[in-house]
Amino acid sequence: MYGAVNTDAIEVLNPQTRQFVTLRVPYPMGFFPRSANGRIDDPKAGWKGKGLWADFASYAGWHIEGGPGTLPKAVKFQLRPTPLAR
Repeated sequence: MYGAVNTDAIEVLNPQTRQFVTLRVPYPMGFFPRSANGRIDDPKAGWKGKGLWADFASYAGWHIEGGPGTLPKAVKFQLRPTPLAR
């Protein structure tokens, strides 16, 4: 898993299929991830208690949507085992 260079996505390698999965944030624009970490908040909650956290903070913060003075943010990816999982 890594933040792809010069793109608005995180690339994750699925070891079972040996294919890359691209994770994107549709909003806010200017999401350029520098790192990502998996975290288990509630082990009893199944997939709902787990998440992938990524931050975005660039050297030039004024390029983030919102203009000068916009602070770095953290984004949580909630990954479901299937698209219709509840």
